[in-house]
Order: sequence, then C-alpha cells, then structure tokens
Amino acid sequence: MIEKVLLGLLCIAFSACTVTQKLEDKKKIEFSNASSTAEIVKKLSSDEFEGRKPGSIGMDKASLYVESYFKEIGLQPMFNDSYRDSVLVYGKESYNLVGIINSNSPSDEYILIGAHLDHLGKRKYGTDTVYNGANDNASGVTAVLQIAKELNKHRFTKKVIVSIFTGEESGLIGAKHLAKKLKLNNIPLSYVINFDMIGNPLLSAPSKIYISGYDRSDFSDVVNSLLEEEFVKFEQVDRDYGLFRCADNYPFYLEYNIPSHTISTYDFKNFKFLHHVKDEFSLLDIEHMEKIIAKSTKMIVELLECNATITLRH
Repeated sequence: MIEKVLLGLLCIAFSACTVTQKLEDKKKIEFSNASSTAEIVKKLSSDEFEGRKPGSIGMDKASLYVESYFKEIGLQPMFNDSYRDSVLVYGKESYNLVGIINSNSPSDEYILIGAHLDHLGKRKYGTDTVYNGANDNASGVTAVLQIAKELNKHRFTKKVIVSIFTGEESGLIGAKHLAKKLKLNNIPLSYVINFDMIGNPLLSAPSKIYISGYDRSDFSDVVNSLLEEEFVKFEQVDRDYGLFRCADNYPFYLEYNIPSHTISTYDFKNFKFLHHVKDEFSLLDIEHMEKIIAKSTKMIVELLECNATITLRH
C-alpha cells in the first residue's frame, strides 16, 4: 500500500513538472535568435579573428569577444573572479573561458554545456589565407552563448557551468585540462552537453540533431520524452567514425564516468569544407541554426526544471 502511494506521488510530481512546462513553453522559446545568431557567428568566423589558433592574436581577440558576452548576460566567473582558465596548447599560453549560472544555488549538483572556440589559424599561401571555422566551430559557440543567455534568466536546482574551450583541434587539450581541474576541485558533475558543428541541417532529418555516443546513456530517451518528439536521433556516422572520442565531451566521460555527449548536425555529407579555408559564414544555414538553438535551449531548460536524471548505459 505504501509503495503504491509513493508511486502515485512520484507520478503526480512528474505530471506537475510536465504540465508546468507545457504552460510555460511559449514563454521559454519566444525569443528571436535569428538576427543575433547571424551577428555572433559572423563575428566569430570573421577574418578579424585570424582563424582562432590558440596563442595567436586572433584567438585573443575572439576570447575577449566571448568574455564581453559573458559579462553582458551576467555570467559569474568560475575561478578566482576571472573567466580565464589558463592552459598551454603546444607550449603557447591559451585559456578556456568558464562561467557559471545559478552559482548561489545550495545544491552541490552541476551540469556543463560547452563548445570549442579554437580553429586552425592561417595558412601562408593563396588569396584566402584564413581558416575561418564558421561551422567548425563558431556555430557551436554561438549556440552555447545564446543558450547561456536564456538559462541565466531562470533559477534551477543544479548549477550550470558554461565553458568555451581552447585546444580542441590540438587533441582536446582545453577540455582535458578543465575536466581534471573540476575533478581536483571536487566539483560534482551530473552530465555534459557539448556543441560542435550545427551550421547545416542533417540530410536525413533536417529538424533534428544527433549526439555522439548515442548508446552510452539514456539521454535521447529522456530528452525526446520531455519534448514529446524525436529531437535527438541516432546517426550512423557516430559509430562509423568513433565520434564519441573525438570531441570535448570525451575528457569529462573519462574523468567522471558520467553521461557526456556532443550535439551536432554535421553528417559528413551536408558540408564539404571541414578544416578548409572555405568554411565561411556564407555557407551556414542561419534559419536552421536558429531552430536548433531554440529547441536545444528548450531541451536544457526542461531537463533542469524537471531535475531530470541522465543515466549511463554500460
């Protein structure tokens, strides 16, 4: 009898969360990203930032732009009153940029959302010398900045770490450094959501995303249930190319043994200029990006409002 009562209370609690979400859905997603999406991703992938190679003047300029955005939306610095988390990338000083949302929450639980800012810099030949990295990964950084802006309007049980990584193209150096640092400081992470290359729609499902390491947790089941649609899907390239180990989610999985995934819409066929100087703003689908960012924002808000648990599959 007691077990039935407890089960009933749990069902009521979940239903209340779901109903609340449905009532507030419009409020949550009625923010227009279109103009700001174009503005941010165009700026991050401009020649002014010289391909954002760690240790370069261009990367410093790009980092200052991100720091200014953090300040503008009111993120709190994660470490020592500074957003900068210093790390050497092949002997050159660089840094992740790390802020926190809901830092005053009494809860000891954290999640992390992130994307890598760094790219390949410049080449010494040709008329076009800058590896602008619009899709890879100004698109992902744009998503995280805009999601962070919306998340900071809410109050959740969990704290949210927002990290813009350096050194991804050099072997996930920035993410490895931050994962070890957070673990050393006893920061308890529940799960990690990373964004990488969302600039063009999936050919198989234009309105959806896929995650690396799809089978390694119940992330897709939980999210699709909350959203009442299949927003997160499986994409075969994840298995074919071993993508779970190729992006900034992976160091957190290794350090913490927690659900840690990268969200992407790059399927290896919808964009021909990976690590090419032609990875330019003009080739991005801004309308697609806006829809993915809006739905991803709703996804994360609902995960946090329901205090949903993401569980590893072994």
